[in-house]
Amino acid sequence: MKTFYIFQKIVLTIIATILTFSIFAQDMRFSQPLANPLKLNPALMGMNEDMKFILHYRNQWSSMGNGYNTASFSALYPIYIKEGKGRKKLDVGVNVMQDQAGALKSLDASLAIGYNLQISDAGHLSFSVMGGYVQKSLNTNNLSFDNQYVLGSYSASNPNNDPVLNQKVAYPDLGAGAMWYYNPDRDFSKLNAYLGVSAFHLNQPNESFTAANGRLPARYSFQGGVKIFGNKKIDFTPNFIVNSQNGNENISAGLLMDYHIGEAGSKLIVGAWYRRTDAIACSIGFEHKTFYVCYSYDIVTSKISSYTTGLNAHEVCLAIKFNQSNKGSTINTQN
Repeated sequence: MKTFYIFQKIVLTIIATILTFSIFAQDMRFSQPLANPLKLNPALMGMNEDMKFILHYRNQWSSMGNGYNTASFSALYPIYIKEGKGRKKLDVGVNVMQDQAGALKSLDASLAIGYNLQISDAGHLSFSVMGGYVQKSLNTNNLSFDNQYVLGSYSASNPNNDPVLNQKVAYPDLGAGAMWYYNPDRDFSKLNAYLGVSAFHLNQPNESFTAANGRLPARYSFQGGVKIFGNKKIDFTPNFIVNSQNGNENISAGLLMDYHIGEAGSKLIVGAWYRRTDAIACSIGFEHKTFYVCYSYDIVTSKISSYTTGLNAHEVCLAIKFNQSNKGSTINTQN
């Protein structure tokens, strides 16, 4: 039994190590991807008609050390420069995100500027560019190395004989996005829709903690969705997201249901996302004309769940909105 326990621990350590390096090479994935719009597609700002502030927090895999914790703050501000048919709009967005994954900590600050053009009565094109600055730090005091195990016993005072690691690395980061969306008034149409493409890490910055060349691969993302207006109570919104980074593709499909409450624009939002080979995320939220709150929970479906428990994730989003448009057909971009 003791031998089996040791073997199981070794297997879990190997899997965790592989997944850790995989996470270093890829961007964070959220259960509520549309609640962090600038990290999905900065051109999503074009669909926003309110000054908006968004707080977003994610905790996952708490059973493995301290797990993985990500917190972000986003601010979106639309600037109308022409009213009426063919109106034009500028958008400014700011995102600050901190991520803690074991010994690795990162701080990412980004500024996005977008331009939105109305091309028909209900059709729009939105374009955006984004620039940011990223700082990553590595706490080597929390790391152990093979050479520090002598005759089966570990001591932090033993030399590790490994290459010298820099404790900090910083670099600029560039991204861009484009989106088409169809946004008619629900009194004249049974649906609205959007389709977008975005790219991140276009400069492929070097994020290595050694003298090696550790280029961060560019990530390309494709998004789309359709809101189907039901009766005056219920709407349905199927969505999809495809991310491609360094030959790895992540495909997500989701379905949201809005249940309208009263005449004040309030609604209950229930949804689920399926991320291929990863997890199923279930969410519930409430939206009012001045705020939005949502909670989601991940059910892990990957093979690692067969080896250990406590790998599920919790995610919370809170948004505050000002100067909300009276137009009732805006596509829900919160969840």
